[in-house]
Amino acid sequence: MAEQADAQRVIVEWAEWYGLRQAKKACCPGWLTRKVSRRCMIDRCTALGGGAVDYRWLEHGVGWVLDGQPVALTSASYGIRDEEHARFQWWVNEDPRLAVVLGGQGWYGIGSTQVLMWRTDVIEVMEPSPESVRALGYQQY
Repeated sequence: MAEQADAQRVIVEWAEWYGLRQAKKACCPGWLTRKVSRRCMIDRCTALGGGAVDYRWLEHGVGWVLDGQPVALTSASYGIRDEEHARFQWWVNEDPRLAVVLGGQGWYGIGSTQVLMWRTDVIEVMEPSPESVRALGYQQY
């Protein structure tokens, strides 16, 4: 439990470094394309509902805003499969403003992988939390 608390502290420090605040209405990558933070319609949000394509990699997801504008999604997924790698690439192709990096250990604890998706037109370059990078490096899409 102490390890998880330390990992959560790291993700909060990471967000503060970029000047980000936790969003209350983040839900899926479609949320990132909005000018203001508001929840997606339930039938349009890929993160909601059984069998949704993005649901698995968004485990323990947190949205981040800068001056009220959606900027980043972080998650701590347990295992990234080939279909998730393909989905990251799909999102980047669908909206060229989006970028994705995978870090090492996710903020949720041992066995999780940090996923970071963000808007490059708002913050050009972002990296996973320093602890995550130190653990295993990172992969960018």
